[in-house]
Amino acid sequence: MQYRRITAAILALACASVFAACSDDDDDSTGPGNTDNTTVRFFNATTGSLALDIAENGTVATGNGNIAFGAASSCTRVNNANSQLAVRAAGSTTSLTGFSPSFAENKTYTVLVTGTQAAPVFTTLDDAFTSPGTSAAVRIVNASTSATTGAGNWDIYLNPGATLGTPNASNVGRTSASAYITVPAGQTNTIRLTNAGQTATVQNITVPSISAGNVSTIVVTDAATGTTNLQTFTLSPCTT
Repeated sequence: MQYRRITAAILALACASVFAACSDDDDDSTGPGNTDNTTVRFFNATTGSLALDIAENGTVATGNGNIAFGAASSCTRVNNANSQLAVRAAGSTTSLTGFSPSFAENKTYTVLVTGTQAAPVFTTLDDAFTSPGTSAAVRIVNASTSATTGAGNWDIYLNPGATLGTPNASNVGRTSASAYITVPAGQTNTIRLTNAGQTATVQNITVPSISAGNVSTIVVTDAATGTTNLQTFTLSPCTT
């Protein structure tokens, strides 16, 4: 019996000295290695007045609950290989179907959520950008469903004049984003949307002033009920 007690004590000390080997992996809330190496946020562009909860490992953190249409979640650090993220209708414990994220480590993403509760669509947008230096930059996310005729693809013009010339971005389809477009810093700018290949104005969008070296994302959705103008929502980049 004395021998068994000594052996148990030695094993306990050995386990303490190699804690990682003896710990329970089930306590790892962010994936292999317990390393939060990726930043993710969600933007709610769904239809049907659906509010969203974003759960990580079953928990809805502050800033990630009851996200209304036109709003974004908090920027959340997760493990790219095992984010343990789930998207739910607000107040529900049942995950929406179809969310199968694929993230790379050390990157930042915005997940655009469109569609309905019964048929949600998840589009992962890479937020990486090259610093615009002394200028600024903006990108347009087409989150419309039936806002314009045809395919709903847009050409984008910056500060258009009487003659449009060549678009700054072309054929930006639904649930996709333009590249970042360089804009003058420290002033309000105008983005014009036209249907792809056409010159008639779909809508002019005012871009709020952006400081030099910074960027913004503008999400464009369908017009609100009873109105005709597309709705626009401006997102600043996540800090990492």
